[in-house]
Amino acid sequence: MPRRLAALLVLLLLAACASATNLRPGPEGPPPGGLTMLYPQKPEAVLEAAIRGLPHIGLHVVEIDPAGRYLLAERGINAMSNGENVGVYIAPSGEGSSVTVVSRRKTATNIGAKDFTMPVHLQLGLVLGRAMPK
Repeated sequence: MPRRLAALLVLLLLAACASATNLRPGPEGPPPGGLTMLYPQKPEAVLEAAIRGLPHIGLHVVEIDPAGRYLLAERGINAMSNGENVGVYIAPSGEGSSVTVVSRRKTATNIGAKDFTMPVHLQLGLVLGRAMPK
């Protein structure tokens, strides 16, 4: 009986995991929360920098939408966390781009989840140069 209970608990935990696709922007824009910074580059350059830079901080890009100007990434289960989902949303802003990063844990019980908002902006800053808070 304990084996069945353990298997059921694992199944319920996996069923409760959120997917990165839950961070797709809606008609009103990106999901609430996150951190927005301004970069002097055009949205296309920022998107390319994000695609190339996110793997350097442990994120796997799972969806890229150049027309919608966003990308979704995730980090899987590790010793400290059940994983994280990250959305990067890019919008034209004057001569440059406004970039919002939203980081969410995959499960509600994931107390060891890392917040990737600053690491993503720091990685973008390495490639694109200094960002300005919005």
